[in-house]
Amino acid sequence: MATILNLNNESHTLSYLNAYHCFGRSTTNVDTVIDAPEISRLHTIIEWVDEQWFIRDISSNGTWLNDKKLLKDIPQRLKLDDKIYFAKAEEHGFVIKELTPPQNMLFSVEATKNDAPQKPIILEDYNLLPSENTPEIALFYVHSKNQWYKEYIDDEAGVAYLVTDLDLLNFANQNWQLKLNTPSDNTTHLVKAKLFAHQIRYRFNLSQDEETTELTITANDEDYYLLTRSHHYLTLSLARYRDEDAKKGIDEYNQGWRLRETIVKELGEDMQFVNTHIFRAKNQLVSMLNGACDGDALIETRGKKIRFAGSSYRIYQGNKLIVNRGQEKVSLTVMHG
Repeated sequence: MATILNLNNESHTLSYLNAYHCFGRSTTNVDTVIDAPEISRLHTIIEWVDEQWFIRDISSNGTWLNDKKLLKDIPQRLKLDDKIYFAKAEEHGFVIKELTPPQNMLFSVEATKNDAPQKPIILEDYNLLPSENTPEIALFYVHSKNQWYKEYIDDEAGVAYLVTDLDLLNFANQNWQLKLNTPSDNTTHLVKAKLFAHQIRYRFNLSQDEETTELTITANDEDYYLLTRSHHYLTLSLARYRDEDAKKGIDEYNQGWRLRETIVKELGEDMQFVNTHIFRAKNQLVSMLNGACDGDALIETRGKKIRFAGSSYRIYQGNKLIVNRGQEKVSLTVMHG
């Protein structure tokens, strides 16, 4: 994340640049306010374009990059330690301290005891907050909808709430503000072609004592070994529910749906455990497939009910195939990764 330092501020506090960051006198339309009469309402823009940071002057009184005045509305690439001055040389100055790509972040909106600002939380597509070990909120990005959502880990309904730029989130008894940095239209993010649930095949390897579960998925004729994780057992349990319903003759649309509270009781765990493992399962699949599928390609939600979304899956216990759905050919070997 790119940062700048105000050369005229004795606090020496770093400021973070948005993907499109405007400097000026306006108190409502800019990201960094410079309160001086010689500064234009919209004075200078710094933006992330084609994997680089550029500065562009749009003012009446000019912008200086180091010792040279910028040509109006002509972008100039920025470098580390560049100094920027607005309207008058050596006044209203900033220095570039970092030029990493823009990132989505959470900023603390509460002052700490020593008044020093807390470091922002850098967001991935899937986040457990405040931490993996003590989750309260799941905050995640759905590629197909181009939207961010939050879920409360202790919520038995598993409702996903839409969140947008500058929304407030509360966790660990603190308020945090969401800052979403959407790159400019000139930057294109390439991901693999969209995948749907029926295009993904699952293979679970369950130990005889049911203590460990391995999961391998196949998509577009490519195998992905998802390592041994505790949340695979939850996913396997959901696949078993679906298989049970299939054996009863329940149609595919209605197979496998279970209330979260029912799963909690059957697994002997609490709601936080189940919701956290659902989140981790979705996160691992989406990450492995590079955003080519949404989390619901693994686990679907219908009101308070959830189910395993896959229609093609096998479950091995030891060397024995105990479930085979949607796959006619059976491999004689057991995959251990």
